[in-house]
Amino acid sequence: MKNRLLHLLIFSVAFKISLAQQFEPNDIRIGDTTVNYVNPEISPLGNYMLWIEVDTSNGVLAKVWQCGINPNTGDLIPPNGKGFSPFLSNVYARPADWGVDSLGVYYVGATFAGQIKFVRPISPTDATVTDIAMPVVNKRRVFYPSQLPNVNRRFVSYILNDSINGLSITTPQNKYYELRLLDLDNPANDYLIEQQPSNYPGAVPMDVIVPRWIKSTHYLTYGYKDANNKVQAKEFNAYTPLTPPIAVTNDPATKIDGYPVLNPLTNEQYLMCGINTTDTAFFYKRTSFGAMFTYNERVVPPSMHLTNPALNQSHEPFLFNNQLYSTFQINEKGVNYLETTLNKPGEIWMTTIDSLQQTMWLLSHFDSTLNISEPEPYVGNNKVWVYYSAIKIEPSKPLLKRQFQLRRCETPMNDTTTVVENQYSLNPVKVYPNPVSDFIYVEGISDINFEIRIYDLQGRCAYQQKNLNYIDLSPLNTGIYLLEIKTAIFIHRAKIIKK
Repeated sequence: MKNRLLHLLIFSVAFKISLAQQFEPNDIRIGDTTVNYVNPEISPLGNYMLWIEVDTSNGVLAKVWQCGINPNTGDLIPPNGKGFSPFLSNVYARPADWGVDSLGVYYVGATFAGQIKFVRPISPTDATVTDIAMPVVNKRRVFYPSQLPNVNRRFVSYILNDSINGLSITTPQNKYYELRLLDLDNPANDYLIEQQPSNYPGAVPMDVIVPRWIKSTHYLTYGYKDANNKVQAKEFNAYTPLTPPIAVTNDPATKIDGYPVLNPLTNEQYLMCGINTTDTAFFYKRTSFGAMFTYNERVVPPSMHLTNPALNQSHEPFLFNNQLYSTFQINEKGVNYLETTLNKPGEIWMTTIDSLQQTMWLLSHFDSTLNISEPEPYVGNNKVWVYYSAIKIEPSKPLLKRQFQLRRCETPMNDTTTVVENQYSLNPVKVYPNPVSDFIYVEGISDINFEIRIYDLQGRCAYQQKNLNYIDLSPLNTGIYLLEIKTAIFIHRAKIIKK
């Protein structure tokens, strides 16, 4: 046995994941402090920001604005962000994201009355605005245009409400909601993707996993409810609009705010989802369209300030120096989803995606009086900033009658930040052997109190123990597992293969 242990010492973990270094956050308020900045969206090309200025007297009417971003400083052009306003809208029919075609970027939304508009920026302060030949109906919302950068085609998905505009969680008047696909080049082609019945006071699945394009592709993901009453993801192909969507996830978890991304360097695809309104997100992975997404990575930020963190959501991926990252938020847990999302403080984080070493950084300053939301990454000239919204916590005042701040965080990619090693620095933890048939051993833990958990590829805890540095994995089935070690000062994660 002794000789065997000496032999095993030469092995180290093949896929090491640790919560690594934190840098000193540099988080400032930008723009005009008298202006209400809601839902900033940053273009993937062209250095633009899109946002809406909600009328706080009524909380519904909104003015759409576009502006530029200086790729060297991250500053708005002009400084107050009011570069060009193409139309008046409302909070539901606002442009929800940017579209991309072979000509550049554009966005789509609807006026307060319901006229769909197509807008293509010319500069931070100018754009062309075109009416889409569709009936003027103020029941459409959540406009997500396609991003096909090398293709001269344009689509937009939207949700059509049965009776009145608004989110399903706040509109009991509606009996159903329709997810639709509009061919912007031929508006007569307005396809029904799926109809979902009202689930008031709960949200319909397409409001839990919002319809989003897998960018640079003609595939769309959105939420549906499976036979076990769990929210899963479906996939729809805009090039074959009469073909029914297919399910692409099927594990036992309800997924929150799923966001798909394609890695253009490897053609691997990821789906990032909050899990069951907790502080945990699962990153799913696949290598081809039409295939199921399978569990690949667990993301749980070590909250610095929250006593009961929840709602890991609003993931926004980006590529920098050939590595995928995601920014996201967590909030203090409230009595329900709305209180957590709208009236609790939180933190903005950034994490690597599927790297040999998982690294997370806290980006935002903490303010217990501010609710935070909607992080948006922007890749400038060899720098990355993350913008987000913040509002004063006032539970007695409706959300959209409060003033939103626009804030900007530095990231570790920027030479203006100082990286500081702290308690989440890399630890010399060794897990061996890997692959393993029976016992696996852990070295390098100095804390006398620690916990080890083993998760399967569905994210379920298959094994748990405390204060023992060896684990008998012989009862587990053959396959890939995620090992997690927690101490008072660090978290170490490793993928292990059970033979």
